Amino acid sequence: MSDEHKTKGAERKGIGVYLCTCRDEIGRHVDLKAIAEEVKKDPRVVAVGIHDDLCSREGQVYLQEDFRAKSYERVAIAACSANIQGQILSKSLEEEGLNKYMIEQVNIREHCAWVHPDKKAATKKAKALLMGAIARAEKLVPLDDIEIPIKASTLVIGGGVTGMQAALDIAAAGYKVHMVERTGELGGRTYKLSMTFPTHNCGICCIQYCRECVFTPKIEDVLQTKNIEVMLDSEVADIAGGFGSRHVTVKTPKGPKEFDVGTVIVATGSKTFDPKRIPELRYGNPNVITSVELEQILVGEREKGGQLRRPSDGKVPKTINFIQCVGSRDKTKGNLHCSLVCCTYAIGQAREIKKIDPEANVYIHYIDLRGPYRGFEEFYQAAKEEGINFVRGRVSEVVEDKSKTFVRASDTDSDTLLNIDSDLVVLAVGQEPADGSETLAKMLHIQTDVDKFMKDINPMFPSEFRRGIYVAGTAQGPRGIRYSIEDAKAAALSAIELMKKGSIKFPRIVAFVDEQRCRGCGRCEKICEYEAITVAKDPKSGVLVSKIDEIRCEGCGACAVACCNKAITVNNFRPEQVEAMVRAISEEAESSE
Repeated sequence: MSDEHKTKGAERKGIGVYLCTCRDEIGRHVDLKAIAEEVKKDPRVVAVGIHDDLCSREGQVYLQEDFRAKSYERVAIAACSANIQGQILSKSLEEEGLNKYMIEQVNIREHCAWVHPDKKAATKKAKALLMGAIARAEKLVPLDDIEIPIKASTLVIGGGVTGMQAALDIAAAGYKVHMVERTGELGGRTYKLSMTFPTHNCGICCIQYCRECVFTPKIEDVLQTKNIEVMLDSEVADIAGGFGSRHVTVKTPKGPKEFDVGTVIVATGSKTFDPKRIPELRYGNPNVITSVELEQILVGEREKGGQLRRPSDGKVPKTINFIQCVGSRDKTKGNLHCSLVCCTYAIGQAREIKKIDPEANVYIHYIDLRGPYRGFEEFYQAAKEEGINFVRGRVSEVVEDKSKTFVRASDTDSDTLLNIDSDLVVLAVGQEPADGSETLAKMLHIQTDVDKFMKDINPMFPSEFRRGIYVAGTAQGPRGIRYSIEDAKAAALSAIELMKKGSIKFPRIVAFVDEQRCRGCGRCEKICEYEAITVAKDPKSGVLVSKIDEIRCEGCGACAVACCNKAITVNNFRPEQVEAMVRAISEEAESSE
């Protein structure tokens, strides 16, 4: 910023107000001109403007030029969401020397234009929100960002293909990786598969095991990379600290191990649904197996060069029934979500059986087929041409009658009930969050979604919003191998970029203590789930006071609510700022009635 701008900045007074028509998304539902005329009467306001697209390049130039021409020190904007577009507007004004904490933006698109069909009502509400923004902007104070140092090492939780790929990418960039895997081997479920159907990366059905695929990260590479420390049969016991510097304690067979990291990749994967939870499917009968178990049987038989044989007596099954969505898309018996890969794998396994024994009768019972991959329709058509029977309808139960097993199902296309004498029943089990996911999510303060999988922050948000924690692969939800590996690469790249910077600036929207009011009761320390507050004696006065670690603080405000002396507040949400906004909105609403 030039000396001229600094001089002008010291002289600036008043509020600049800007309204965006959002290419008429707002303009056709809200009378912005009428609002602008009313706002001009406010003595605090020194500039008012309406633009068709404030977040466009032209809109940003308009804001910058108007800021240079007008003498105001704070801004109130009525536009769309402040989460993304607001950052664009803030950055454009910040480049001209305006402190970003002196900008207030209200969302009159989603909150007014898009929800109120009556233009008069939408305009009334938009004006009230803008008046609240002006009142709040008047009380804003300039702040500086927090400078957060980032340690140059990473914790990777999970040793499946997602965790392995992330570890390899980060290690290749020259950073230390600590990998924690709760089982005794790396590779996860992928290394137990013989092939995917189809192989989505190269577009053909390959004849090699997934672990040998050129696209799959190799265990040998991980173990031989000096920058990667692998801890098997181990679990993360505790993660303390905050953004940029987390102290990790891992429970290993040789005792606890402690180290510090700057970033964390959560690649805990998923687990398959336990079909015992649906007793009517008779899992436990030796001839009722899961798709994962069938895969292992196929692998064994393929290596012997023999035929598929059923577990109970070693006979070659002539009638095989696949039951789809076991544990998926059924809230009463499992989970509501679709597990994404089950249809593809079932069709692939059915085709494999037909290849081994062309005379076998293979049925796939499905609700509807879902294959969100390119080539799936061709794959499905090929299966039909090979003689695989697709039956739309739910299976009510698997019946055991002496030495026989029957599958009772509906065929909704022909409106008939089926009772199929089956030699082998295969349950296409879905995916669920891995054991311990909930505990780990709480430890890292990661939200979980309605399906209990971890919920990563939208990658469209700036990387620092994720605070150095990246959720990848099936820890986020069901997906195939290809997309899990792509997730890993994206997470690794974000972690590398963060560590490469060495430090990062983060918004100072954190709690602070008025030590004159604090009486050291410790309520704030007890309620803070981020362990950002400690109560200690002040070295000068010897009085107990609260101290806040700004790096650990998430600005949630729980401590401010708990404080009986009102000694704690949150930057940018000070009582006088919030009260001014609420009062202005309520007064505007009352005056227009």
